[in-house]
Amino acid sequence: MDFHLSRKLNSRVWNILAGTFFTRTALFMSVPYLAIFLTSQKHLSIFLAGCVLSINPLVNVLFSGFGGALADRLPLHKIIAVVPIVWGSLFILFYYADSFPAFLLLNGLNGLCYSIFEPASKKVLSTETLPENRLLVFNLRYTAINLGCFLGPLLSLMFNMKLTLFPYVILGVLYILYGVSTQFFFRHGGRIHASVASRGIGSLKNLGAIRKDYVFLLLLAGMSFSFFGYSQLNGTVSQYLTATSALADGARMYSVILSLNAVVILAAQFAVLRWISKWNPFHVVLTSNLLIAASFLFFVLSVSPLMPLLFITVFSLGELLIGARFDALVDELSPESNKGLYFGCSEFVKIGTTFGPMLGAGLLGLYGVESPVPVFGLIGGITAAGAALIGGARFQHLRKTRQPAGTQYKAERREGA
Repeated sequence: MDFHLSRKLNSRVWNILAGTFFTRTALFMSVPYLAIFLTSQKHLSIFLAGCVLSINPLVNVLFSGFGGALADRLPLHKIIAVVPIVWGSLFILFYYADSFPAFLLLNGLNGLCYSIFEPASKKVLSTETLPENRLLVFNLRYTAINLGCFLGPLLSLMFNMKLTLFPYVILGVLYILYGVSTQFFFRHGGRIHASVASRGIGSLKNLGAIRKDYVFLLLLAGMSFSFFGYSQLNGTVSQYLTATSALADGARMYSVILSLNAVVILAAQFAVLRWISKWNPFHVVLTSNLLIAASFLFFVLSVSPLMPLLFITVFSLGELLIGARFDALVDELSPESNKGLYFGCSEFVKIGTTFGPMLGAGLLGLYGVESPVPVFGLIGGITAAGAALIGGARFQHLRKTRQPAGTQYKAERREGA
């Protein structure tokens, strides 16, 4: 892999990557601790806290197609400049919220902003980068996210911010600054402006094409189970570790495993990327599903301080394979005219994130935090069910392209195909 990045990537791409790093650092100072804050400081039940966490991905799923269509119809520079400013203002309001309805509304609007901004920013990365560099760019974006994931919990722990919502104020300010910075970098236009005029008209009508794309639909269905498992880290796992009597300081352990999650990914990311470079991408995301499912088996063993560390190591490897390949796979499967729509619809996988915290909280409430075997055994089994659907997507793709396993997986796609 060639790393002469300054010659491969323009300033707009670097702006998106830098903004991703700073905002995700603040995000991981705040969002992972929301469930703990709501139950310990606002005295909401575990179920109501799970509902607050779940409303975000639910809105994200409901509006992701709409957000993707906007990315194909509107000037991208306007979306990525305006939405972060609105989004940042919403984050600041979290600090002043004081009731379940307020937190529910704000986290729902948070999901709406994500639905609009995420496909636009991914389309910018795709449009502003040569095809041969896109896998690298999406992995650099993933690196920026995980640098934030590493620093955020450490800063929260260092300044003892896990029981306050002040980090949401920091998060909001950084998003506002991010929006202002994009106005500077995109003020002279570029390829993304030219693409809007000739593409994306009637993107909502092209949802019909996606309904016939069985490879894409099966992939999304399977990945939703992977995201069901992934969502447990910020919901069920945090609630279990902080509430169980088997660990002396579960809240501190949770901060440790969040940072270890990022360390494993950052340390292994590019080595793993080289290792899997010849793999079929469907095999990569299938392996990621099985690793995430298997990670929960560590919670059914005897409880010890080593248990969460083993869990997060296997979990992180599964997460790494998703980050290394999923966005790039969506980019490669999507026709040029509907990239925003495909990126938007790829957020349908968050349906797993919607039901994950609620089901996890329900299992904790049913069995109790001192009975991790049925809780995490069921979570692991449900997550692993996605492997069959991802395998089905791979089979449909082989049929469609009439290529044997191990050959080049990407066929030339026509608009609307």
